[in-house]
Amino acid sequence: MVLQDRSINGLIDKDPSKDNLFLISANNIFMNQTSQIKTLLKEQLQMNELETDIFLALMKSEKTTSRGFQEKTNLTVDQIIEISKGLENKGMVIEINKNEFRALHPRFAIVNRYRRICQANNILFEKNTLIDNLGIMLENYQNQI
Repeated sequence: MVLQDRSINGLIDKDPSKDNLFLISANNIFMNQTSQIKTLLKEQLQMNELETDIFLALMKSEKTTSRGFQEKTNLTVDQIIEISKGLENKGMVIEINKNEFRALHPRFAIVNRYRRICQANNILFEKNTLIDNLGIMLENYQNQI
């Protein structure tokens, strides 16, 4: 997207309202991506709403005991621990200290979960483009500010 300036060779637009439109547009793209990721996690990896919330929060935080983590999730410490233990059983997070969890690398976590679903359902584990793309989407999500 090229911004235009009416005053300096047409390169930058000094109208601040256009900056707000750009930020709103960028935020909408981010929100659409987040809801798409949540939907795929629920549909493809059999995760519930709270699991997706905790997992996505861990993608943005270092660990469950990171400053501000509990506030981001609006859950109690006990709920966070219980859900994190469930995610650990699904192969998506690890317990680094007692009741302190960290997400695995996004691609590894997604493939790990998919592999466990295949094993539980006696399905041959093989390359799945949708799962691979979900891992890439999560990696991009993790790297966004």
